[in-house]
Order: sequence, then structure tokens, then C-alpha cells
Amino acid sequence: MNEAIDERIRRIEDRQAINDIVAAYGRLVDDRNWDEVEKLYAPDSVFDTVGGRISGRRSIRDYYEQRTNQFGPTYHYPHSHEVFFDSTDTAHGIVCAHAELAINGDTVWIALRYLDQYVRVPEGWCFKERQVKFLYVLPLRELPTRLADKLRTHWPETEARLADIGSHLGV
Repeated sequence: MNEAIDERIRRIEDRQAINDIVAAYGRLVDDRNWDEVEKLYAPDSVFDTVGGRISGRRSIRDYYEQRTNQFGPTYHYPHSHEVFFDSTDTAHGIVCAHAELAINGDTVWIALRYLDQYVRVPEGWCFKERQVKFLYVLPLRELPTRLADKLRTHWPETEARLADIGSHLGV
């Protein structure tokens, strides 16, 4: 009986630790705290995003630093977070989120999902893999008229492209 309770408590603690790295992620990126961002990732982790597929904790840190040097203030905020345990030391999850970025004098709004893999390392839970999928990336002035557009992934100074999420709905 105590083993079952201990296991349930451990699972609750693990879920909270995973939620904590997701919550810390946006704040640390927005604060440009690269040393702490790096610690959120496992040594052999992968980040899959606009810049491509980046492997390794240090390379991911360097990508963030280089990418955000192109931005003014940013604000990342997670909304919902689902966590599914695969084993004692691995899990995966889906984070629905928004981000606001200042890019080249434009305010850009982003709706996205992070498709995450988590792993327990000696220091605690970390991202093993983080994949970013976009519902939209739009300059704020375009949001009222472009949200229903199929080509609603529109980074400043680039051609608009299909959204990763929702395109199968015909919009």
C-alpha cells in the first residue's frame, strides 16, 4: 500500500518539476538568461524550430542567443500543458502557448505548440527534445485580417507560408 502511495507522490512531484521547466523557459528566454536556459536541456537534447534542428545543450543555447539578438523585447507564456509519462525517467507533453516579439520595429504575435520530450537527468527533469509548431506568426497589424488565411506563418521580411497547425482544416 505504501509503495503505491509513494509512486503516486513521486509522479505528482515529477509532473510539477516538468511544469516548472516549462514555466521557467519563457521567463529565462525573455530575460536572456542563457546559462539557465542551457540547464533546461539535457546534454544530448534537440531543439527543432525555425532555425532548423539543433542538437546539443550548448548549440541550443547559442541558437537562442543568436536568434534573440535580432529581437527587441519578447514575452513567452504557456497556457495549457499536458504531460504523459512513458517511463519512470521519460515523459512527453504538449504545451499550448503564445509569444509576443519585437522584430525590426514590428510587434509580432505567435500562437504555437511545443511538442516536448522530457528526461530525468542527475540534476532533475530537462527537455530531451522540443519541437515548435505554429498556428500563426503575424505582425500584430495583420492579425485581424490574416488569422483565417492559410498562409498565416509570416515572419517579418519573409514570404508567408502555411501554418503548421490547422492547415488541414482548409484555413
